[in-house]
Amino acid sequence: MSADTTASPFTMRTVLVLVALGVVGFLSFLLMTAYGEDLQPSQRPGNHALATSAIGFFGAAELVRQVHGSARMVRRDGALDTSDTLVITLEPTTDPETVEKLIKRRASQPTILVLPKWLTMPRRGKPAWVTSFGTIPTRTVAQQIAKVADASISETPNDLRTISGTGLEPVLEDSSGKALVVTMKDQPTLIVADPDLLDNQGLKTLKDAKRAMEVLDWFDDGQRGIAFDLTLHGFSSNPNLLKLAFEAPFLPLTLCLLVAALLAGWHALLRFGPALPELRGVAFGKRAIAENGAALLRLAGRRHRTGDRYAALIRDSAAGATGAPPNLPPEALDRYLDRLDKDGEPFTAMAERASHAQDTRALLDAARALYQWKRTVTREH
Repeated sequence: MSADTTASPFTMRTVLVLVALGVVGFLSFLLMTAYGEDLQPSQRPGNHALATSAIGFFGAAELVRQVHGSARMVRRDGALDTSDTLVITLEPTTDPETVEKLIKRRASQPTILVLPKWLTMPRRGKPAWVTSFGTIPTRTVAQQIAKVADASISETPNDLRTISGTGLEPVLEDSSGKALVVTMKDQPTLIVADPDLLDNQGLKTLKDAKRAMEVLDWFDDGQRGIAFDLTLHGFSSNPNLLKLAFEAPFLPLTLCLLVAALLAGWHALLRFGPALPELRGVAFGKRAIAENGAALLRLAGRRHRTGDRYAALIRDSAAGATGAPPNLPPEALDRYLDRLDKDGEPFTAMAERASHAQDTRALLDAARALYQWKRTVTREH
């Protein structure tokens, strides 16, 4: 049979390109699965940082990304304790107890509390848009924060609401000197009276964007980031195992596994020499016949019964090599062979040991003795 000389249909470069594309595609799939929700705007309308509607805060989050490089989205309750500046945008239905719980929890961390203003409903045919049908009464908004601040909300001719109250210090004022944004004296919390200072419809001009960043960067010390709360808006989620794999403290383990996979692939591509062909079940030639016969004896457990055959082979070989008469009877031939080595063990004694060996070790000892005797009497060196 001739060897298989069929050439590979793919070159090494093609294989490497296909493998690289597969690895990149798989890693991209994992990253998109882990971070897909954070990278695209939500189709759910509302006043949250994923909404692209007029009252949403997607523009503010994007503004933070452009200025600082990143903006976190807080989806888990455990992440509300972040040391970053947390922007909390209240819903019209947020109850005072929830506000109190959040502000107490953030007592020592910088927080920006954005009060609601607009009453809206989803627009038919445009799931990400909203239609306004009025504003929330200022008294209702004041009641939402009544457990954390004694505040009064007021309407103004320029359509931006203002806030005042005991223990509240102005941070940003309108042209008439009324406070648009205040800070609480006893903790690092800003209260934004009108969401139009930060929402999408309030970022129409460069001046509006600068004013928004002035508010968002109020607590900036060069090390803090800015995060937007989504838990109040129904975006709470359990920890994402894939996301944990790409974040500290598990990122080093992920990188180690990736390097190990690359090394395994490299080893598979650069093995030494061609693949070994499959061995035949039964080999060719006299040597194969001898090996197969020996294997059968070994399986049958009768190797030690072959001593007499080996002794006969040694007898014939030594007789021919030393010039023994060809017609000698067996007994006479044995006496002849015994006389060839007067100093060593007689041939007949060694042949007897080989013939009556009880196990493999005894057979090997007798066979070695016969072989060494043959080399001595035939002068083989």
